[in-house]
Amino acid sequence: MSNASPSAGSIEHRTPTEGTIKQLYGTAWRCGEPTCKKPLYRLNGDTGEYILNSRIAHIHARSQGGARWDPDMSEAANRDASNLIPLCDTHAWEIDQTPQHFTADMLREWKRAQLAEYQTLQRSWSLTDAEVTDVVAASFTTLEERLLRGIHAAAESARQDERRQRQRLLIADTVHAANNWTDALQAVTLSSASDRWNRRAITEWVADNGNAMASDMQLIRSNARKLRLETRYRNLLEALDAAETAVGNPEVFDPIWRGSTTKGEERAAIYRHLNHVKRAFLNLAEIGIKILADPS
Repeated sequence: MSNASPSAGSIEHRTPTEGTIKQLYGTAWRCGEPTCKKPLYRLNGDTGEYILNSRIAHIHARSQGGARWDPDMSEAANRDASNLIPLCDTHAWEIDQTPQHFTADMLREWKRAQLAEYQTLQRSWSLTDAEVTDVVAASFTTLEERLLRGIHAAAESARQDERRQRQRLLIADTVHAANNWTDALQAVTLSSASDRWNRRAITEWVADNGNAMASDMQLIRSNARKLRLETRYRNLLEALDAAETAVGNPEVFDPIWRGSTTKGEERAAIYRHLNHVKRAFLNLAEIGIKILADPS
């Protein structure tokens, strides 16, 4: 491996095959530098996942002008497992940056020791095809390519952050509209307990509050559609479905609009339903906070 880009017209051998990479990690557990104890994959204590902690280094460079380049070595020999050694990131970088301190004979001795350790301990890494792809990307891309990928990754991260912010705003506005809507219905339910609650009172109340309630409901529906297009989080979508189902039950309010005083048990049923609606939207907000606050 070398960070140097080959010059125009220079030789650059192909990267090792997938089978060779699996063979290399299948016969090693830790970095090939004899005193280094770093495993080829490290455990993330927070997630419990293993993270690539190594790359494949060339004993004789893959590109002309690279560390320990051998002009007489064929491409087949260059990409063979015998010319390759898994090292931790630090030692893979060091042997190519200061090749005068790391001869080919020294690296071949490291490799013999690494294979001997495997024969004794029988500890190694069994790579999936996706993990092989990760190893190739870490091992055989130039510094310029890695920097460009880093720029693309940063841009994608920014897009993800922007998407999460949009989703947070959609949820916040939806929950706010739902609270306004339920508060208005709680007020009208209380008003309907009065002996003066009649058709005229209903008309006056609707004239004062109907437009605002309609706007709140329209915002709830519109934001729900947008949120479904914005997210694939199953828990969030399930909470959204539950909230929309709760708010979409107009028949429970029929006693209010019949033009006569509502009964106590009717108002109690309406209050229970409105509390259910509020809990559903509160649950949506809590799930949104939990999911969208975590970049992972």
